[in-house]
Amino acid sequence: MRSHLPSELNRFVGRERELAALHGLLTESRLTTVVGVGGVGKSRLALRAASAASVQERYCDGVWPADLSTVTDPGLLDHAVMEALGLTDHTSRPPRRILLDHLADRSLLLVLDGFEQLVDACAELVCELLRRSPGLRVLAAGRLPLRLAGERLLALAPMDDEDAVTLFADRAAAGRGGFTLTDERAAATLELCRRLDGIPLALELAAGRLGALSVEQVLRRLDDRFRLLTGGGRGVLARHQTLRTTIGWSHELCTAAQRLLWARLSVFAGQFDLEAVEYICVGPDLPPESVLDVVQELLDHSLVVREDGPAGVRYRMLDTVREYGADWLAATGDAERLRRRHRDWYLGLATWCELDWFSPRQAEVAVRVEAELPNLRAAMDHSLDCGQDTHLAQYLAGTLWFCWVGCGRLAEGAHWLAQVLEADGGHDSARLKALWVLGYVSVLRGDTAAAIAALHECREEAERTGDAVARAYAVHRMGCLALVSDDMPRACPADLVGFGAGCPFRCW
Repeated sequence: MRSHLPSELNRFVGRERELAALHGLLTESRLTTVVGVGGVGKSRLALRAASAASVQERYCDGVWPADLSTVTDPGLLDHAVMEALGLTDHTSRPPRRILLDHLADRSLLLVLDGFEQLVDACAELVCELLRRSPGLRVLAAGRLPLRLAGERLLALAPMDDEDAVTLFADRAAAGRGGFTLTDERAAATLELCRRLDGIPLALELAAGRLGALSVEQVLRRLDDRFRLLTGGGRGVLARHQTLRTTIGWSHELCTAAQRLLWARLSVFAGQFDLEAVEYICVGPDLPPESVLDVVQELLDHSLVVREDGPAGVRYRMLDTVREYGADWLAATGDAERLRRRHRDWYLGLATWCELDWFSPRQAEVAVRVEAELPNLRAAMDHSLDCGQDTHLAQYLAGTLWFCWVGCGRLAEGAHWLAQVLEADGGHDSARLKALWVLGYVSVLRGDTAAAIAALHECREEAERTGDAVARAYAVHRMGCLALVSDDMPRACPADLVGFGAGCPFRCW
């Protein structure tokens, strides 16, 4: 059987599970599409699977690749596929008719790569070819699905840690400086691969930097990854020459609304849910009723990833995609407004979770707050960075007492509470709450000195400002500390007179 596939220039690494899945889809369906973010390895995987099909002689008329990445005019699509199939015709017949006549009674696999800039025209072409050519199968690789009846999708994720490290080490060893993965380098190499999201293109570009830098130096420079990761070599497609070019190609394929939401989603840390997006990211140019549709479109572009877990349906962006969006958000001048909306949403979420902690939904609240911790931390960081909002950081750290205590995060709670209390928030109530919560956390951690200092300060300031609730909590916690310290005179109920007056909820 004839194969017209290009030879591999370097070793194919990993992806055994994905290859097996793709082989199964090619057997079951006449149209299979590999989708994923730019640089994740869609083309390489598709060509590898096609090569295996060629070796197994599944298609008596061969396996034919068509690289469509440089075709930008839909009117030239049929011509490009003709050229890929080695067809020439000097008659007046239209290219579509030539393709249909040629493929009518043939059994072959057509591999279409890099079609996303022509997705509508490509879908129309593939639909007609498959309908008129019963022996044709199509394997497509792109950033978008064709959305045709019978299409089977393989969503290609970034590499897992083991494959990512293997790929990086392989490409680095082939470079100018040579590279050997030793025990001393293993930890830094793994961290580098994780920071690059396991994206093969990013790993190969980073490996190319080892001629001048060590792995540790590359790691330190990753904050500016788009400037660092350049120089893909002469044999690489233009859109893969740099990481910025690769992600930028995805950006160019997006509509104005998709680009806007991409940029605004960069304010999230880790996972997020649809409700948060509908509050934080909306505006006159992106109304709430359009958000769901645009999120779905970004999912189709593989720019947003859906993850189902205990907290329900959630989404996230790869760090590389998020950082590109953050650059665009900064360029729009809208970054500060989005960060404030992000902070406000998570302040409200923390308040709701605190009030709902002592309810039948406590387990649900615990799952939710655990899922939202990266965003809650980002909200505290932003409040601390913005001088006039430090009281909001104090409020948030105090409001999350149920997370620090009830979700086993005492050490983290002590860290945040100490940090927010170093700032002068100018709001007594927020500071007092952070103080008694710090005392409470310190009691549970067995840090008696820190507990006494925080609770005494809270009681004294509460008495000075007339804050009965804060004073009641401070006195109660001091009584609890005395009790666990077996100091019964100080734990006498008489010291707790007034506890509960004005307290909005229980907390122990």
